[in-house]
Parts: sequence; structure tokens; C-alpha cells
Amino acid sequence: MTGGTRALDSSAPEAAAAPTLDTSMALAIARHNAGDLGAAIAMYREVLAVDPAYFDAVHLMGVAVSQMGELSLAEKLIRAALALQPRSAEALNNLGGVCFEQGKLDEALQCYLGALESRPEYADAYCNLGNVLLKTERLDEARACYEQAIALQPGSAAACSGLGRLHLGLHDLPGAEQWLLRGLALAPGHAELLNNLALVTIERGLPEQALPLLDRIVAQPASRGVAATLYALAESRMQDDPLERDRLFHGGLIERAEALARADLARANSVDHHNFLLKCHLASPSHDAQAYFDESRRWALAHADEQLLPLPSSFPNRRDPDRRLAVGIVGDYFDSSIGRCTLHPFFRQHDRERLRVFCYNFGGGESELRPIVDDYRDVGGMSSEGFFKQVRADGIDILLDINGRLRTPNFFDAMLRQPAPVQVNWYNLTATVGVRAYNYLIADDYSVRAGDAHLYVEKIFNMPNGTISAWDMGAPPRVPGPPLARNGYPTFGCFGDFFKVNDGVIRSWAALLLRVQGAKLYLKSANLRLRAERVRIAQRFAELGIAGERLILEGPSPYPIMKRLYEAVDVALDTFPYSSGSSSINALWQGVPVVAIGGEAWRSRNTASILVGAGLERYIARDGHHYLDLAQALAQDSAHLAEQRERLGEYLLTTPQWQTQAFAVNFEVRLRAIWRDWLREAGS
Repeated sequence: MTGGTRALDSSAPEAAAAPTLDTSMALAIARHNAGDLGAAIAMYREVLAVDPAYFDAVHLMGVAVSQMGELSLAEKLIRAALALQPRSAEALNNLGGVCFEQGKLDEALQCYLGALESRPEYADAYCNLGNVLLKTERLDEARACYEQAIALQPGSAAACSGLGRLHLGLHDLPGAEQWLLRGLALAPGHAELLNNLALVTIERGLPEQALPLLDRIVAQPASRGVAATLYALAESRMQDDPLERDRLFHGGLIERAEALARADLARANSVDHHNFLLKCHLASPSHDAQAYFDESRRWALAHADEQLLPLPSSFPNRRDPDRRLAVGIVGDYFDSSIGRCTLHPFFRQHDRERLRVFCYNFGGGESELRPIVDDYRDVGGMSSEGFFKQVRADGIDILLDINGRLRTPNFFDAMLRQPAPVQVNWYNLTATVGVRAYNYLIADDYSVRAGDAHLYVEKIFNMPNGTISAWDMGAPPRVPGPPLARNGYPTFGCFGDFFKVNDGVIRSWAALLLRVQGAKLYLKSANLRLRAERVRIAQRFAELGIAGERLILEGPSPYPIMKRLYEAVDVALDTFPYSSGSSSINALWQGVPVVAIGGEAWRSRNTASILVGAGLERYIARDGHHYLDLAQALAQDSAHLAEQRERLGEYLLTTPQWQTQAFAVNFEVRLRAIWRDWLREAGS
């Protein structure tokens, strides 16, 4: 049991029986240790029929009963044994295990402390005390207990398992892996160690590597349930995109994906085929912003009847420039890690006397959202017509779409009919929607500039200081120094979407690795969860002269783990021409400088906009050659890397993109300006 119950062997110091019962007890203990619990219990009963006060028989029968899952009876028996020998360290330890399994953590804690009072060098009790402390999130105390257990008993696989679980709880996969591997070296078949190591590999984004570990547990029935759950999780993470065009797109093979998209479109000019072609335009280095605008207008002509858009006079919304505005926000990722850091602060901090905010959610997170928004609407099960009517019924003045072209465009057909007088493209994608039903865009003053107006059907209203949104990520993390100091070589990294990693990006990164001898490149993305994709990328780098051992290729990890894994990166590399956004924010927050190119249009300015807003313009390259120069110089400046690791998080809190209250005020100003502009345009 995790809490520590186990059978005692026949040489246990507390085994002191009457001579006539010695043989019976020895046989009972032998059956117990062999796993024949039913026979052992029957033999313990026989001993107790002769001597009801035989301590070891009462105690060990309680242990055996607990191993059969009868915890309440086990607790009674072990307490009865302790009534006979109150200071029995072994019995106190086993009672702690029974209490632990029943969720009686305070009682378990007292049992383990009592066991250690009786036997101060009792390694198992230290380990089990660590389990209770870990369960109650007293992590430093738990760590000390596990370390003391190992000091007393260096071969304690259970203590190694505890430290592995502790590091998992801290989202520290490398630390967890180190302790789990050490434990498996001591106990190769230890089910808990195998399960947790399998979980580490899954959470690292290497799901197929978990399967051999889980296969080793099949012969252990007691642990098979956890292993089966992890096996199913690993297999689900290994699923590929069903369509070849999607596989190519997510692998960064945009030209090939576009060829399939055009062939599909030639066969059937459907919304789905045309949407996918637009995605290819956004990601392709072969198309510029003008090409995307032109294609988006072709989409509008083919699929949207702009002549039927409602006239401003058809909306009953009260024409008052200063009244409280009804603002709707529609999307499906309010509960994402990004949404929690950016949208939730706005919901909490906007002026409720000036704005009434409606959240139209077709994703998760209802329990978190309801308390912080003025009005919550779960629209996930609504039809397009139902959504249209709901927006009209709510009297929405300004409707903001946070999904954009690249995400699930639920209710896009309803948006094309303009349920609200003002429809705003904001937040996820700063490209034009291309359809006149969207009459405004909120961007930032670096990404979209005055000379870019011809690339938009929307009227542009910019936020200041590069703040298309503001971030509340809590207190800055305490991060270790740069890995360069530990490894003796620099590690470059990119944890962004792989559809942005085209062959030109790969060639640039390979050139950087050739410049910086010994450097490694750490890539982490959803596409790399697939072994075939990791092999393909490694082969491409090999063609460019980069050996496989210089690459770290992993699939995605849960957000808290992903942030911790930036501890293995010295310098983050942005993609081009399609620049990252939240990936760069995460890197900077973890104290990792990001090198980016400030390009010709919004898609090449995402990271540069973040850097400008944070006063970190020194990390913005003029072109591809300068990009390599900057990255190389940073990788060789250990003092600067150490300084950024130590201070960057605290510094970011002082910059505009982390000022959520100021953002809420500025955003309301823009919404009010948009409303007044619409009133003027409508002739009011």
C-alpha cells in the first residue's frame, strides 16, 4: 500500500510467540509473504483462538486484511494490536498506511510520527510520512522526509518514487525522471515507478515511449488499472490528423498543403476548402499580406452575400454615445491558459458602469467564467440561428470575435449576417477577416500601422504600446540560472506552432547550429508528438549537417510543465515570416530572451510587437542575417543570460503588456471610440 502496510517476515523483532505457536506463526507469515492472504488470515485466526493476545497475529491479520481492501476492519485489528503494544513502530507505521488509504491524513500523520518516536531511524516511516506531507502539499517537509529515508536506506525505491511524484507535482519533469529512473534501478518491476515514468514521457510529448514501460506492468494485477488508463492516454496522444492536408499543414509543409487545398477547391468551392486555403496563405512564406487580402475578398464574394447586410437603421440599439454599452465576446478558449491570463483579468477589471460584458462561450470553463462576467451564455449547443437570435435578444452593441480564421469558426455564418451593429475582429488573429460584416479591427500600434489600411476591410483602431492584450501571470517564477552554465554549451529553443516552421526556418536554425559549436536546439510542438515527424525533422537537419544528438524534439506538454521546460533553454528563437505570440510571452516570463525578425506585415510582427511593448527592442533583428548574429551573440553572453534569468520576470511586471488595469481602461476607450464612430457612420 502507498501508506506503508506490508507483511512482516518471520525474523521481525516483534515476533515473540509462545513456543507451541512458533511453527504456526512461521507458516502463517510464510503464506502471507507468498501472497496467499486468505490462507494467512485463516492461520492467524487459528493462533488467536489459542492466544487472543498474541500481538503479531492480531497485527499481521490486520495487515493482510488491509491488503485485501477491507480497510475499516484492518484499522480495528491494528488498533487492537497497538492496545497490546502501544509503542510498536511497525504497527504504528502500518496503521498510518491504513488511515492514509482511507483519507484520514491527520491520523496517518500522527501514526508515522509515533513510529519515528519509537524508532528514530525507521526509513519506511520517513517515506510514508513524506507521502502524507506530499498529499497535503507540504512539499519542503515531504522532500526532507524522502531524503532522510534514502539516507537511512539508500536502496529505498519507495522514497525515490516519492521524490519522483514530488517533482511531478512541481511540474519538474527532468527532476521527476531522475528520481524515477534511480528507483527503477533499485526495483525494476516497481509498478508505481513504471506508471509515473510513463506519465513523465507522455507529459513530455513522447507518448509512444510510455508504452514499453506500461507493458511491464501487465503482469501486476493490482497496478493494471492505472497502467491501462495511461496506456489509453498515450495512444490518444499518438493519433495523427485524419486528412493529409492537415498533416502537411501542421508539419510546416505549407506549399504541399496548399496544392491539396487548391485541388479540393477546384472540385468543390466549399467554405471548408476555401477556409483551409486561407490558412495556407497565412502560413506560407510564398504569400504576402496583399495576397491574403485578395484571397479573403475572393472568399467573401464566393460565400458571403454582403449586399444583404442589415442597414444601420435596422438595429434598435439606442443611439447614445455615452451610455453603458452591451459588449459581447464570442469564442471557445476562454478557459485556455492564454485566456485565463488575458481575458479573465479584463472580465474582472472592466468598468461595469460603462460596459456590460456578455461571454458567449462554446468551449469549457463555465464554473470559472460565471462569477467574473456580467452575463454568461453557454452557446456550445446552439444552432447558428439560435446564436443569432440570442445576440439580438441581448441587445449587443459591439460583438467581438476572438477566434479568427485559424480557430474553429463556430457561428461564423451567423456573424456574416451581422447580429450586432458593430462586429470587431480582435485578439487571436490580426489579419483581415475579409468580409464587410466585420466593420472594425482592434490591433496594436506596432503590428498594424497606418500604411496597412489597404490590407483590411475593417476600420482599424489600435491599442497603444503593443498591447493587443495584457497578461496577468501571477508572481514572476523563480528560475534557475541559464543551462549554458550547467551544460557548457548553449541551448536554443522554440515551443511554438510547427505550421510556422517552414523549410527556410529550418535552414536558418541549422546555420545557427553550425555557427555555434556544440549548441543544441530544443523544439517542442504538437506535431512532434508523432515519432514519424520527429524522424522527418531530424533527417532534414541531418541533410543540413546537424547530427541528431544536437536536437531535442518533443510533443506538447501541459501549460505548467511547458513553462518549467523553458529552464532548459538559453535563447528562444521566433519563427518567420509567421511570428509567434503567446510562445514568446511564455519564454520571456521564464527569463529567456527571444530573438525575432520585425517583418513587413502583422504576421511577422507578433513577437516584435511584444518586444517593443516590453522595451526589449535589442532582440529584434532587421533580417535573417541579423537574426543569426543576434542569436549567436546572446548564446555566447553568459553574463547577460544570467542577468535576464534573474530579473526579466520582475521587469516585465512594470511594462505595459502586464498592466491589466491600464489595459482594461484603454480597451474601454477604444470600444467607446468605435461605438461613436459607428454612430457617426450611421448618420446619428
